[in-house]
Amino acid sequence: MRLCIVSFKPCWQNSAGEWMSYGGFPLQMSAIASLFDRATLVVVRSAPHDGALPLPADTEVVGLRSPAGADTVRKLSVILQLFSYLRVIRSHVRDADVVHVPVPGDISFLGMLVALACRKKLIVRYGSSWVVTAQTTFMQRVTRGCMRLFAGGRNVMLATGVGDGPPAEGINWIFSTALTASELAAITVVRERDGIDYRRLVYVGRVSPEKGVTVLLRALRQLRDEGLTPMPRLAVLGDGPERESAERLTEQLQLTDIVRFAGHLNRADLFAELEQADMCVQPSLTEGFSKAWLDAMAHGLPVLSSRVGAAGSVIGANGERGWLVPPGEVGALAAALRQALTETRDWPALRARCRAFVEGRTLDAWAQEIGTRCAAQWGWQLTDGKLRA
Repeated sequence: MRLCIVSFKPCWQNSAGEWMSYGGFPLQMSAIASLFDRATLVVVRSAPHDGALPLPADTEVVGLRSPAGADTVRKLSVILQLFSYLRVIRSHVRDADVVHVPVPGDISFLGMLVALACRKKLIVRYGSSWVVTAQTTFMQRVTRGCMRLFAGGRNVMLATGVGDGPPAEGINWIFSTALTASELAAITVVRERDGIDYRRLVYVGRVSPEKGVTVLLRALRQLRDEGLTPMPRLAVLGDGPERESAERLTEQLQLTDIVRFAGHLNRADLFAELEQADMCVQPSLTEGFSKAWLDAMAHGLPVLSSRVGAAGSVIGANGERGWLVPPGEVGALAAALRQALTETRDWPALRARCRAFVEGRTLDAWAQEIGTRCAAQWGWQLTDGKLRA
């Protein structure tokens, strides 16, 4: 069985010719490709980034020319190169038994349309917030509409998140993670350290407007103005289009003594940072199911998150595995930080609850769940970790 993955994710080749990318993408692609005998990845070729991981070594990688610019400029660039993109995508979709597209994303959307036109078995995985928010774009609405329209039969439609019922008819929830079972087994949670004396905070993820990093910076400034001592220290672990403006804001707010921008990190360096932290803060304005939640909780870190996407189900009630605040509200985030940092609580028990939640929510289980859903819907078998018709 041959899989073709079409994604907007930026990828590049290193000096040895090895294809690389960042974040959880290489790990997730390796996990889903493991369900098949062969895999081809159609991705966007980009400039190198820090914190890179190799794409699966046994996959064929096809690099498309990257669209230029962002927002409207990028859309125009995609339109100008549309026929070239469609020609390349179609040639690889046509040769595949199954197509997987992680959406939303312009190149991924084209891959979905081509797979539908070629009547291929299709796995669509929606990674943003399925619930419409102020951050939901027109193209995200179009993508969700297509998923609803074509769900069922040969099309397996998955939405990242958790819910009491399905997100829509024919669409199922799926959790998201970049954590492997072997990584989880190697992580030792320091449960015996009581209290939060060091007040070390981490943010993990893309530094972009919808992730709310500037909201977190302003909340820290409010805590300083209110006289909180000692002030917590924040490590921003990630990169993105808003990093430069976030660094400027850090200077303007006079927080450079307590805020550090570490950029993209590989898994080993990320885990080293999490091992030394006390709490993870994820102030996203919109989210589906953040991989950072599980990475943090695997290290016993409670998560302070905006109440978005699956955050309520993952983080739980107040103090269960962290705390929830309304998205975008600086004052609420500052108040929750103060409460978490200063109130007396059973920290070893809190860390233990965080770690316990992650058990069984690994990439291995993620791939197994996707494979099981595909087999059930297509009338296939999942044998020794491989999908068979």
